[in-house]
Amino acid sequence: MKQFAELTPGVRLVDRAVATAQAVAPWVGLIVPPGHVWDRLTGPKPPVDQCCDGGSSRCQSIAAGLAMVPIDFDVVLIHSASSPLASVATARRALEAVGAGAAGAVPTLALVDVAKRVGADGALLTVGREGLGLAQSPMAFERAVLGRAFAQPAGEVEATEESQLVEALGATVVAVDGQVDNVHVVDQTTLTMVQALAAHALRL
Repeated sequence: MKQFAELTPGVRLVDRAVATAQAVAPWVGLIVPPGHVWDRLTGPKPPVDQCCDGGSSRCQSIAAGLAMVPIDFDVVLIHSASSPLASVATARRALEAVGAGAAGAVPTLALVDVAKRVGADGALLTVGREGLGLAQSPMAFERAVLGRAFAQPAGEVEATEESQLVEALGATVVAVDGQVDNVHVVDQTTLTMVQALAAHALRL
């Protein structure tokens, strides 16, 4: 469970993500692996308002988390422990875009290299880089629109993450500026990268 790996001594990836969410949100919920009990390595105050178990996929986990968010919140920020270096400024940009009228907002880093699609036979097809970007976390959404997206019949829309479900409704999801150092932790190599970055400059 990579979210419980240490980013810096005494601070796990999940602790960092919670701290970022706390800096911009009045209520913070945490989705944990089934059977896991949330604990806190440091600090006298519990850092989250509520916890729930996740599902077998990201979308199932986000649906479970959405169900525990108090009904009086109109905007939802979705963050991931696998993006521990996402800044408070990035989170605020996503929230501000939704506050300005977008149904959703996703931090996006423009491609600097040319993207290629690899076929089953290994043949390459050039996709390009113009207008393309890498999606990052955290993402923000109108609560009502996100609820409708997850209310679609299971299997009707195949999605790897929630912004795809919102897009499938025809709602507008906009890009906001992402961060070069907002590395997505997927393996030991990327974990080592964020640990090295954090050791030199860890700031909200």
